[in-house]
Amino acid sequence: MATQWKYIQQGQAMGPVSEDQVKALLASGSLGWDDLVWREGMPDWTTARMAPDLAQGPAPIGLDLPPVPAAPQNPFSPPRAALLEAQWGGAPVDGVSADVVEVLRQTKPWARLLGVLGFIGIGFMLLASVAMLAVGSFARGGMPAGLGVGMMLAYLAMAGLQFPAALFLNRYASRIGDLVANPSQGDLQEALAAQKSFWRYVGILTLLFMCLYIAGIAIAIAVATVFRAGH
Repeated sequence: MATQWKYIQQGQAMGPVSEDQVKALLASGSLGWDDLVWREGMPDWTTARMAPDLAQGPAPIGLDLPPVPAAPQNPFSPPRAALLEAQWGGAPVDGVSADVVEVLRQTKPWARLLGVLGFIGIGFMLLASVAMLAVGSFARGGMPAGLGVGMMLAYLAMAGLQFPAALFLNRYASRIGDLVANPSQGDLQEALAAQKSFWRYVGILTLLFMCLYIAGIAIAIAVATVFRAGH
């Protein structure tokens, strides 16, 4: 059986085709010498100029063959992870640039770290709320009873506000993991959608706190004005 080759063209795996066809594509310019090629027996994808069987020289010019569509369930197809690693220079895999996948892969640990720290902070807030309730219940002549309950509710409110942000960050990290394991436009869109949910929540929360700050300043000015007018 003649040697069968696969090659990458415009981010898509094409073939298998015969060695003569690959040489003809190289000679016509339809396939570049820096494009990736692979055949059974090779440990990984490599450029056409580095392939020993192809680097002996291009086939005679004159055969302008169109790209051969990828065969379904090709037995010569290498694992997806090997294809991604071979394309580390930035060629797209299933329409997703390998550079984009790499940047998101490096982002994942930080997103996961912040998400986990967020949940740990929520745990401390819940413990603090229980402690405030206990202090308010058992204090003798110290903290007023209502103050302990109020502080407990304040800690619970802070924990509730932090929970969605931590959840969105962990979801973002998980979606990046799915994208790295199986690069596709669908996985990329899900990762970006999880990121959008996080930043949308942070933006809404920021606007809310800014409105509360402005309202607090306005109330303080109004109270000070009334107090000065009364004296």
